[in-house]
Amino acid sequence: MQATIQENKEHFKGSTEKKVYELLEKLNIKYDKIDHEPVFTAFEAVKVVTKNIKGIGCKNLFLQDTAKNYYLYFVTETKRADLKALRAIIGSKRLSFASEEKLYELLKLTKGSVTPLGVVNDSGKVIVLLDKDLTGHKVLMHPGINTTTLSIEYSDLIRVLEYCGNKYIEVDL
Repeated sequence: MQATIQENKEHFKGSTEKKVYELLEKLNIKYDKIDHEPVFTAFEAVKVVTKNIKGIGCKNLFLQDTAKNYYLYFVTETKRADLKALRAIIGSKRLSFASEEKLYELLKLTKGSVTPLGVVNDSGKVIVLLDKDLTGHKVLMHPGINTTTLSIEYSDLIRVLEYCGNKYIEVDL
């Protein structure tokens, strides 16, 4: 009998977060951490989190194209997500938001806790699109749960992506 998404979520609850911390330790990546009330959008996070931790607030968009390629777009929270321009950069005819089910299937993440660090659960299927304006800065992201925010160097995020074998594209929009 196939387990439901809810049963799977309960089974993996906390495991993404644990994997993230284990990987950061393995790669000797330093980070600042703050625990807080649950936040579900970049706008909420900026109001709650950024006054207590240094780094650029970001939003995460989980996208797919018609060829069923999956992308996680990690962009500064102040930018509008221009999917048309993004399509042109990655050579896709159409981009849309991917389902919560696919998000969970590929990255073991749920809405509100999306993070590029979710690649710890991926087998290289998700391409991470990174806002070029993040280069050289500390960036804020969840470790797989939306009650904690980490601040890590952008260069360390690149190290995580490379270690996990995920392709990434720096996007200048």
